[in-house]
Amino acid sequence: MLGPSMQFRPKPFQLPRPGWNFHTLAPVFLLLLSLPYFLTNGNHETVARTYEWLGLSRPGLMDQGHVWQLLSYPFLHGSWAHWLGNSLFIYYFGGRIHDIFGEREVIRTASWSVLAGGIFHLFLQGNGLLIGASGAGMGLFVALTVASPESKMFPLPLRARNLRNGCILASLLLLLLIPSLRVPGFREVGQFLISRKADSFLHIGHACHLGGALAGWLAMRKYLARPITLAQLKKERAAREKSDAA
Repeated sequence: MLGPSMQFRPKPFQLPRPGWNFHTLAPVFLLLLSLPYFLTNGNHETVARTYEWLGLSRPGLMDQGHVWQLLSYPFLHGSWAHWLGNSLFIYYFGGRIHDIFGEREVIRTASWSVLAGGIFHLFLQGNGLLIGASGAGMGLFVALTVASPESKMFPLPLRARNLRNGCILASLLLLLLIPSLRVPGFREVGQFLISRKADSFLHIGHACHLGGALAGWLAMRKYLARPITLAQLKKERAAREKSDAA
């Protein structure tokens, strides 16, 4: 575990600084790619086919051989709210990881979270089409909570580790409700919800969230396995800032 000197506590309302970095540019890039879908409500034939071609699904990957879908699915979003939620996660949590560990760690964590989220989706929810960068957002969120487990997460007065554990548990329980997984007890509840047309949340990428969360957790393993001091982090950060200014 990280010692007391390694606790990073982001202040409420303290947003990361925008700049030419991943957590700033990624949301803008995601918006530009999804804008045609938003403006046409997904009714344009070419746009719809593009989503099927780039979104991730088991038939697309296994039957049609579209291997690029494992990396292309996070670039597309189905609504303004979908894009905004994922962008906020990437910007805030990615920015905090950037401030603590640097740009390379943000990109590495986001990339592995996307890949892990896609793999989890294929095995657990693969028949549905997966789009969106929620796996990356979840991975960055979990990575920060691992690095700073005792910090408070605005707007909830909860410690980061408790909020993280609650989110992961909720994703797992909601995933188990999907009838196709055939989990006794949960399957019956899922079927009941479907019969009452209260199953909209079953179409969310819960498996992707779990995969992204696991990748975010593992991304911090080198810091957990080999504790470093706050002085070392400050030295590394000063070196990065000097390099950026050069």
